[in-house]
Amino acid sequence: MTTQTQSVTAVVAYPPAEPGKPTLKHETLTLSQLRPQAGEVLVRIIAVGICHTDVYVGGLPAEAMSYPSALGHEGSGYVEAVGPGVTSVAVGDPVLLSYTYCGECDLCTDSMPIYCQKFNEENIGCVSKVWTTEDGKEVGGKFFGQSSFASLSVVDEKSIVNVKGLADNEEDLKKYCPLGCGLMTGSGAVINVAAAKPSDVVLVTGLGAVGLAAIMAAKIQGCRAIIAVDRIDSRLAIAKELGATHTYNTSGLDISSDSYATDLAAKLKNIAPDGKLNYAIDTTGVLPVINAQIKALSKRGKLIQIGIPITNATSSIPLDMQDFFHVTKRMETNFLGDCLAKEFVPRMIQWHKEGKFPFDKFIKFYDARDAAQALEDMKTEVIKPILIH
Repeated sequence: MTTQTQSVTAVVAYPPAEPGKPTLKHETLTLSQLRPQAGEVLVRIIAVGICHTDVYVGGLPAEAMSYPSALGHEGSGYVEAVGPGVTSVAVGDPVLLSYTYCGECDLCTDSMPIYCQKFNEENIGCVSKVWTTEDGKEVGGKFFGQSSFASLSVVDEKSIVNVKGLADNEEDLKKYCPLGCGLMTGSGAVINVAAAKPSDVVLVTGLGAVGLAAIMAAKIQGCRAIIAVDRIDSRLAIAKELGATHTYNTSGLDISSDSYATDLAAKLKNIAPDGKLNYAIDTTGVLPVINAQIKALSKRGKLIQIGIPITNATSSIPLDMQDFFHVTKRMETNFLGDCLAKEFVPRMIQWHKEGKFPFDKFIKFYDARDAAQALEDMKTEVIKPILIH
């Protein structure tokens, strides 16, 4: 490379006009750091999935987030340059991108980097100023070590999964980009966290990409019953196609009712074979739904909480400790399916090649210029939008 700067197109997040509603603009930026530093890789991003974490972070108020910033953490592309000490990739390698971590804390050195003590600091803040806008504003990057909403990005080596030999063409890279977060989170919750067995009954609430990945993983594990719960019939139909044995639409229940959790728990117990519910995987974050799942769990049943809790006046749920204790129920919050991306992403690719993980049934491609429309479409029928740079 002979130039010292390069123009880049990117979807840039600005302070939201309303809480929880990201303001995204597609624009041309200048990337000044064309030579990656130690432990960094320059990646030409060709595709990126939009995840609800992008929506959540992009909807934070200005005092809680550094704006403007390029988000995006389900990227794929090709290596353009490598920094000193980088050994896992070479120029030209196809890569998928995932989370980063400090690599030094007790949890990182104990092979649990998903729970890195500095996870938020390393992944969320976008404090690294990687680009500038045409009017001179600095734009934050390194979101999840990658900021793949930009077409050329400086990426932490720890965020990279080399897929040479697994995804050697652009069509595969475009399709596989969501494996780095949402699909890994849902499937990992079943495979790693629950370690679900053929004798188990698994409940999944919320049928976005994370929930549907959990449905597919439960089918891979051969679980005897897989219960899918959502408010949208089309998503329940997809879940059935992907392996759900039972479905339930909650739209007929009044979520504002004091009896909602008890009523939903009764419905779930009635659906579950023999009333047995071993694992509940919540991707909704809706407190009454979470409460209902705890109530419905069987002896030694476990709730695996993935969805970020949606709070208004309170973030609390009532917990019947007598029931919780005497039925010996369990609850665990979980990040990223307890997955080491470099190990788990190739497994998902192999499942897909074998026809066991057909996530392409619920992806939709958009030009990156149409990111705002993709975001809007996620509220209704589109489950996993993928932006093409």
